[in-house]
Amino acid sequence: MIDRTARNKLAELIRSLSNGLISNDEFESSVPESDDLAVRSLEYYGAWCLYSDFKEYKLRGKDALSKSDKLEVAHWVLFLKSDIEYDWPCSSIFHELLHCVTFGKFGKSRITLWQKHGDISAWPFISKQQLDIAKKGKGYFGAGHT
Repeated sequence: MIDRTARNKLAELIRSLSNGLISNDEFESSVPESDDLAVRSLEYYGAWCLYSDFKEYKLRGKDALSKSDKLEVAHWVLFLKSDIEYDWPCSSIFHELLHCVTFGKFGKSRITLWQKHGDISAWPFISKQQLDIAKKGKGYFGAGHT
């Protein structure tokens, strides 16, 4: 299920966060609630990894994102602006925690699940081909779709 309104809102929030226009706390308090797995996953597995929760700050100066991080963020925004369903499997918090606590003996990590499902380097797209098609198509960086 694609929640276009929530995806558009999250795309703009991620862009604002990554460019240092809003703080991490402003970002967190503005993320839309949605049943769209892309919205939930890109907030949790993507944007949340860009900053620390220990203080409020903007990603500027010494805290600014690197060029490679900004390219990754651009892929997230491109995905959110696309009409592609989020297709990565979800692992439970219980299984991930069990995996960590038992040093990998029990439970399943998200990475283990994802490696079997698609190309992790293309995330949130399922493959580099899907990413390339989105870049050339009517995605956020393509023509005709804003």
